[in-house]
Amino acid sequence: MTRQRSNRRTAIAGPAIIIVFALHTVMGVLAASPVLGEALADGWYGAMTSGLEVALWFLMTGFLGLATGLAMTALERTGRMPWSVSIALLVIALIGVAAAPVSGFLLVLVAAVIAVVQSVRLRRRRPSDEPETGEPPVEAVNPSESEGAVLGHASRTGEGRV
Repeated sequence: MTRQRSNRRTAIAGPAIIIVFALHTVMGVLAASPVLGEALADGWYGAMTSGLEVALWFLMTGFLGLATGLAMTALERTGRMPWSVSIALLVIALIGVAAAPVSGFLLVLVAAVIAVVQSVRLRRRRPSDEPETGEPPVEAVNPSESEGAVLGHASRTGEGRV
């Protein structure tokens, strides 16, 4: 029994971002658990206070980072990690590291460098350059030979008219 090779690419940068922001969210929840507990007990709606701002920052950026990681994972698996995504992540990480050198932005910087490397790697090996195994190549169809011929036949014979 031979195992067929999957065309699915390995995602690295996206899962790295997911891990970084999952840790970010967990740390935020643990650090602000008393304030979050109070806000939930009092009713979440309108609970924004100065004590909750930091917790809200951790939660919202954490969940946004998780969504970004999921999107990046999907992009990597299709073999299309755009430069715009990699460079934007790198710029965000560099700004964050410059503003807070000893922080989680160092982990984001590592993930951003991985994303840039993935963009370079995936750019060199374009999916359109690789033939699909087991599938016949797609041939261009001349409309006059397929649908056009049927439409032309129907108009001459009167078929298809209302």
